Amino acid sequence: MRTTVIRFASSLLLLCSVPAFPCTTAVVSAEASGTGRPMIWKQRDASDDYNRIAYVRGDKYGFTALFPTADKDCRNAYAGINEAGFAITNNLSYNLRPDSVGVAGTRNGELMTLALGTCSSLDEFEAMLVAKEHPMQLSANFAVIDACGGAAYFEVSDTAYVRFDVPKGGYLFRTNFSLSGEPGRGRGFARYSTMEQVTARQARRGFTPGFFLETGRTFRNALTGDDALKASRGAYLYEHDFIPRSTTTASLVLEGVAPGGKADSGILWCALGYTPCSYAIPVWVAAGERIPSMLTGDAPANRLAVELKRSVRPLAWDEKYLDVSALKTILRQVRKAEQAELKAGRRLASEMDRTGFDLRAVERYNAGASLRFERFQTLLTAD
Repeated sequence: MRTTVIRFASSLLLLCSVPAFPCTTAVVSAEASGTGRPMIWKQRDASDDYNRIAYVRGDKYGFTALFPTADKDCRNAYAGINEAGFAITNNLSYNLRPDSVGVAGTRNGELMTLALGTCSSLDEFEAMLVAKEHPMQLSANFAVIDACGGAAYFEVSDTAYVRFDVPKGGYLFRTNFSLSGEPGRGRGFARYSTMEQVTARQARRGFTPGFFLETGRTFRNALTGDDALKASRGAYLYEHDFIPRSTTTASLVLEGVAPGGKADSGILWCALGYTPCSYAIPVWVAAGERIPSMLTGDAPANRLAVELKRSVRPLAWDEKYLDVSALKTILRQVRKAEQAELKAGRRLASEMDRTGFDLRAVERYNAGASLRFERFQTLLTAD
């Protein structure tokens, strides 16, 4: 069967601004980044609330990635970056055809685990897709960056793929449909419109991890024109087409390699669990297994976020109703904690960009992050 490959240049941004016909992701080129690094963002939605961060030694490269906590053998990565500067994530697509297995039977996580362990570039990932036997059991939009400045989406079905390169100075985003897929089908159209609005406002200032992490907590709906949390006048808010959802289980920004930087200088900014109840903590790829303790193993940060999520969605008969007062209280503390972590993490990242990677400095940072998390946990769970 013929594999389809399409490369777009500067006209791609115009295509993405056209309203399309429902995990939310984005890819940003280094030139559009406020930090000078390309980045990928993933807001993960899943049926299982629990995730963790783990370091894995692949066939060629070590990598740090998000895995379901139940995936003890680390077979299904859902966002990660390796020591060669290659990073990948995905969101399911519901309008790609042919699709012989349906999205419930896809092997997207397996593919990303393999790619993180063996690929160093977009072209190597593309070669992997070309070599796969059909049907591939894939139905997703894969967001990819590499250490050479490459940034793209690959919309992949059972038998084909379409490549959308991000032009220099550009950015792209996806929800749960593919631009190359069947028009009028899919999911996440309202979220796509919201992403159009919020990214257009930020583009002139440059994208940062903090912007995307906060986007993961927005209760804006572009179709209604409201920020529902600000507009709410009742005790409860009903979830409807927001980027954070009852199924949201993590928000991550994968910051790649700055031009001229070392290939293993990537950073994961990880907010595990329900995003309005969790703040991001950085993980350095070059640190290997030295991952902040609240993000790995049984991931206490994720468990706390699940506990807090129950307090803001207290109605057992319908968890889509949010307690406005509880949500606002927790959001204030989450934002305060995240701003402090982003500031401290960026300071260390900038220092190591100048002087080189320092494992002891990262270990000291991790110890401080653990203490800060313990204070946050105590504050949010105190009677």
